[in-house]
Amino acid sequence: MKQNKKFVRKNVKGFTLIELTVAMFVLTVGVLGGMVMILLGMTRDNTNRMDTTATNAAQAVLEVIAAVPANATPPLTVTDCLNNVLPLTTVGSAGGTGATLAPNGDVDFTQPAVAGYQINYTVCGTNGLTVAYDVRWRITTLPSGGKLVIVAAGHPFTDNKSRAMAYIAPVTLRTIVGL
Repeated sequence: MKQNKKFVRKNVKGFTLIELTVAMFVLTVGVLGGMVMILLGMTRDNTNRMDTTATNAAQAVLEVIAAVPANATPPLTVTDCLNNVLPLTTVGSAGGTGATLAPNGDVDFTQPAVAGYQINYTVCGTNGLTVAYDVRWRITTLPSGGKLVIVAAGHPFTDNKSRAMAYIAPVTLRTIVGL
């Protein structure tokens, strides 16, 4: 008796080459997407750290200026983490004296610094890391006798010469003294 041998494919289990290729493509896209999210998260973490440190630098200057009565202009100083004693000028005028403002009311870091109204405030981090922030301020005498104080800290990577990955906007703080 002769049996007829036919090669019939019945209920074959497993993957075809096309299914395997599609699965590998989907997995690759997922892994690459996850890696991009991790990199973006690390970048945002660094940006947030820089913003917090810039805020602390601006706050240190703002507190020294705000501690003086509005009608007084004594010579003031602030000391950074390297024990540099930095002078602060607090003389204001009705039109405002000090750093140049942008149209939105923030300090304009594209303009040159005004002598007496700018310091390089150094902040110390861990492992001996230090970062110097460009801190500028403007003082406007108000008709009520008080004064408006605007203090901004520019990040060290906000100039056009650096090779920073992204622009980080300067931090601006405002307060009114003597009302």
